Amino acid sequence: MTSILLVAHDSPYGTEKLYNALRIALAMQEHAKTPIQQRLFLMSDAVFAALSGQNTPDLSYHIGQMLEILLAQGVEIQMCKTCVEARGVSLERCIDGIEIGTLVTLTDWTLNSDKVIHI
Repeated sequence: MTSILLVAHDSPYGTEKLYNALRIALAMQEHAKTPIQQRLFLMSDAVFAALSGQNTPDLSYHIGQMLEILLAQGVEIQMCKTCVEARGVSLERCIDGIEIGTLVTLTDWTLNSDKVIHI
C-alpha cells in the first residue's frame, strides 16, 4: 500500500493553496487504482482550517466539509501543536476527528511515507 503525507501550511481562505491541496487529497482517495494510506498534517495558518462551524467567504467551497470528507474516507488529520498553541486554537473548537500532533509525529509520518507533498 502506498503511503502519502500531505503537509499544508497556508490559511484556509484568502488563497487557493489549501483548497487545491485538499482537492488533490480527495482526488487521490477517489481515483487511486490500489488502496493508499493518506495522512494530512496542518501547520502554520492551515490549522485554522480545522475550526468547526466556519462560514465560507463566498460559498464557492467549504474547507471544513472537505476535511470532514477526508476523515470519513479514513485519512488521518493532525494539527501542529506549536502552531495551534501560537494561534489560540483549541481542540474543542475543531472538527471531530482531527487531532493535535507534534513535530515527532510529523517526523515519524515523513519517514514512514512513500511520498511527501508540501503545500
